[in-house]
Amino acid sequence: MSSLGDGLLVVALPLLAVRITAQPLLIAGIAVASGLPWLLLGLPAGALADRAERSLLVLLVDLLRAVVVAGLGLAVAFSRPTMVEIYAAAFLVGTGETVVTAATKAAVPLIAGPGELPRVNGQINAAETAGVEFAGPALGGFVFSLRAWLPFLGDAVSYLASAFLLERATAHLGPRPERPTTGIVADMRTGLAWFASNRRLRVLATIVSSFAFCQSAVLSVLVIYATRTLHLHGAAYGALLSVAAVGDVTASLLAGRIHGRLGPYVSILVAGTLAGGAYVLLGGTSHAYVAVVALAIEAAGSSLGNVTTLSLRQRLIPPERFGLVSNAFRMCVLGMVPVGALAGGVLTSALGTRPTFVVAGIAQLAVLALMAVPLRFVAIS
Repeated sequence: MSSLGDGLLVVALPLLAVRITAQPLLIAGIAVASGLPWLLLGLPAGALADRAERSLLVLLVDLLRAVVVAGLGLAVAFSRPTMVEIYAAAFLVGTGETVVTAATKAAVPLIAGPGELPRVNGQINAAETAGVEFAGPALGGFVFSLRAWLPFLGDAVSYLASAFLLERATAHLGPRPERPTTGIVADMRTGLAWFASNRRLRVLATIVSSFAFCQSAVLSVLVIYATRTLHLHGAAYGALLSVAAVGDVTASLLAGRIHGRLGPYVSILVAGTLAGGAYVLLGGTSHAYVAVVALAIEAAGSSLGNVTTLSLRQRLIPPERFGLVSNAFRMCVLGMVPVGALAGGVLTSALGTRPTFVVAGIAQLAVLALMAVPLRFVAIS
C-alpha cells in the first residue's frame, strides 16, 4: 500500500518541479532531499528501531508521513508551492523511510528462515516495485494530468492504510525490548564499530554504494530526458516508468531461483553489468521504445542486486543489531543518492542527459571490474 503511494509521489514530485523550474540542478534537488535523511539520520533511526516496539513505531511514522504529503497536496490545490516546500516534503518522507525500513527489514529474518531469505525478499521487492515503479507511476501520471494535487492525496491515503497493516504484521514479533542501559549515541558507536570491523560488509557497502551513485545520477534527471528528448509528458512519463518496471518485478520474482542457480557472487556481477550496460544503451538512444527496453534491463539488474545483497546482509548481521548496522550500511549506500543526484544535475547542465547516462554506465562497469576479486571473498567465504 505504501509503495503504491510512493509510486504516485515518484511521478508527481518531478512533474510538479518541471512546472516551477527548468533548471536541471533544481529538479535533481528532489532526489538530493529524498536521500539526505539516510546520510544524516540513518544511524539514529536504526538505533531507534532496535530499541522501540516496532509495531507502534511504524504506525506512528506512517501516520506522520500521511500528514506531510497531505499538507503538500493542499498547497498544490490552493496555492503554488515553492521548490523549498517540495524539498522539505521529500526530506520528511525520506526521514520516515529510514525508520520504517530499519524496522521492517529487521522483521523479515524473524519470520523467514535463512534458506528462504532470497525468495521472500524477492517477493517483497516485487510487491514494492509493483507499487513504486509500476502501478504507482502509471496511475500517478494519469491523475496528475487531471488534478495536480490528486497524487499527493492518494499517497496520504496509502500511508494511512499501510500504517495499520504494518502494525498488524509486526505486532506478533515479540514484546517491547527492555530499555537499554546505554544511550542512543553509545548504541550508534557500538553499531558503527561492529560494521567497520566486518570486512565483508565493508566490501559489499563499497560496491552497492557505487551502484547507488550511478543510478541516482541517471534517475535524478530522467524526467528531463523523458520530457525534452523523448517528448513525453504527464501520463506518458508515468507509463514509461511503469512499463520499464516490468523488468524489476520479473527479476524480483525470479531472484530466488537465480540466486540458487548462480550463487550470490555471480548474481551481483550479472546485476551490476545489466544496470551499467543499460545506462550506456539509454544514453545512446532518443527513441522511446529503446529507452523502455533499457530502463527495463536496468530495473531487472537493480532488483536482482537488491535482493541478493539484502539476503547477504540479513545473514551477516545479528538480529539484535540489525536495525542499526543495516542502517549504517544503507547510510553508506543511500547517502550516495544525493551525491549522485547532484553529479547528475551538474553533468546534465554541462553535457546534456544522454552523455550523463553514458558516463554513469561506464563508471559502474569500471567499479564492478575493480571490485570483482574482493566481492568473491564476500559472497563465497
